[in-house]
Amino acid sequence: MNERLTNFDSSWIKTITFDNGKEFARHGEIAKDVNAKTYFTRPYTSQDKGTVENRIGVIRRFFPKKTDLREVSAKRIKEVEKLLNYRPIRKFNYNNPIEVLNNKCVALIT
Repeated sequence: MNERLTNFDSSWIKTITFDNGKEFARHGEIAKDVNAKTYFTRPYTSQDKGTVENRIGVIRRFFPKKTDLREVSAKRIKEVEKLLNYRPIRKFNYNNPIEVLNNKCVALIT
């Protein structure tokens, strides 16, 4: 995750909110690498993370639950990443995240 986030101008990333899973055990390193404050959602409260839940649902269209991501090629992951980054989002007035990021209008939501 650090590598993906450090590809951006770090001034664009102010905060990162994590789910409570063990996959975020290295949150301190991530926070330090991108110089951002980190937060965790409250356990079992999906309303704390509406955007995250929405994006997970979109990602699940490409990688259903129980997909072993170690068996997914880096090329395929980059293809999906590109599709998601260029997907229009209502919250952004139907601009895609890349357009919004290039205009530096709002924080990047992942």
